[in-house]
Amino acid sequence: GKVNFIPHAVPEEIYYELPESEKAEMRRQVLGPGKEDWFVGIWINRNAKRKRPNDLLWAWKLFMDNLEKTHGHRKACLIMHTDPLDGEGPNLFAAAEKLGVNESVWFSSERLEFDKINVLYNISDFCINVSLAEGFGLGTLEAMMGGTPIITPKTGGLTRQVEDHRDGSHNGVALPIEYKTLVGSQGVPYIYEDYVSAETISDAIMKLYSLSPEEKRDLSKKVKEYAKTQFNIQDTVDDWHSTLSECIESFKNGYQAWRCEEL
Repeated sequence: GKVNFIPHAVPEEIYYELPESEKAEMRRQVLGPGKEDWFVGIWINRNAKRKRPNDLLWAWKLFMDNLEKTHGHRKACLIMHTDPLDGEGPNLFAAAEKLGVNESVWFSSERLEFDKINVLYNISDFCINVSLAEGFGLGTLEAMMGGTPIITPKTGGLTRQVEDHRDGSHNGVALPIEYKTLVGSQGVPYIYEDYVSAETISDAIMKLYSLSPEEKRDLSKKVKEYAKTQFNIQDTVDDWHSTLSECIESFKNGYQAWRCEEL
């Protein structure tokens, strides 16, 4: 009775779906001419170990190889909005080159305003986060506000986003946790790390690629509806207000004064 769930929320005027005609033009501007029909994914995170950026590049290589094998082309692009040379993570330029995917990975390393980030979400067919532990994951929710499906492991706050708690359906692909490790530090004695294999991540990307146009439209509509109803910003504001008000009132009514006696 002392805990209340209040989710994050994103204002609808910041992240929203753009018209299809604008999406096509934005794809030309961002990706270049002739790539309007390419399959595009986006990853927005800090380049740090917990976010598993190299594992994502490994999974992307597996997907690209499978795409060429089964469909005869490599018309796909992964946008990674991060600092490839962040000291907290690996050298992503070197990793992409080693894996042979440097031509299909576009690094966006500059700080961007909200409207430009919204464009990146809108030109993407999916947003992915494969962190081994995640409190919430704002990037995936921001993408969902515009109807972009997500791929995430069922860890931390990502679970509530990728899996519809009302009926168990998915807002993209929910990745099952395949193994856990128990780690820690002097400041945090113990915490689980949740892992999904590169092969499973690659299969999830291919699953979204293989959807029919009608299935993609239906999924996009479902994703947008879920984000706007389950992570509505006015509900978040109201829940904070009622929760704090109830906390104050219960404190007043249940308060018992202490009496100090000198012995």
